[in-house]
Amino acid sequence: MTDTAPLTDPIRNSLTGIQSRFAQTRGRITRYQPDVSVFYGHPAELTADDYADAAALAGRDATVLLRDRRTPLPAGWRVVETIGLVQLSGEAFETEPGDGTVVALTAADVPEMTALVRRTEPGPFLPRTIELGTYLGVRGAGGALVAMAGERMRPGGWTEISAVCTAPEARGRGIATRLMRAVGAGVRARGEQPFLHTGADNPAQRMYHALGFVTVSEVALEIVRPVS
Repeated sequence: MTDTAPLTDPIRNSLTGIQSRFAQTRGRITRYQPDVSVFYGHPAELTADDYADAAALAGRDATVLLRDRRTPLPAGWRVVETIGLVQLSGEAFETEPGDGTVVALTAADVPEMTALVRRTEPGPFLPRTIELGTYLGVRGAGGALVAMAGERMRPGGWTEISAVCTAPEARGRGIATRLMRAVGAGVRARGEQPFLHTGADNPAQRMYHALGFVTVSEVALEIVRPVS
């Protein structure tokens, strides 16, 4: 059984570990480079200095994403949105290599990937998100990208399956499951285990559980705006 401790703080464990080359750090706060991902790593108990460092990393008029915050926001800060973030372990998820319909995606495919994300809204996908790991896709009869899935956070021993999405006209064919299994096969080939995040109100949770994923935790993910 894989040690689940890295999943308790997946952002910081990714950014201080295998993905450190994508990190921007100030004091005890670390974040992904802003064109790579939107997430911030931070202690659960934040001090006034921590909040100041987060604001400095964010820059003027930007927002900060805080995961499982346990201290009050400083005066002048406000919560823009709160999302219930569910984390699921995929140790029991059955993986298999992709078939001939599954293709590897590269930086040249990012404009098309971005367009698919805008249509389907699986979560943030930025110009350099593809650098975080392997991304796979399926193309339709006309060659257009109709589905994709890839790797995002990599806390020790684990890799997050992310950006799972299918165009409306291609749904109902099991394409997303096929892509998840193929991404997961690559994760397992490295000796790691897959996990994923989803929103608490996302009906796809039923599918994930049916595929063998098990809920590990549910925490608040807050988009906050610091004092400008």
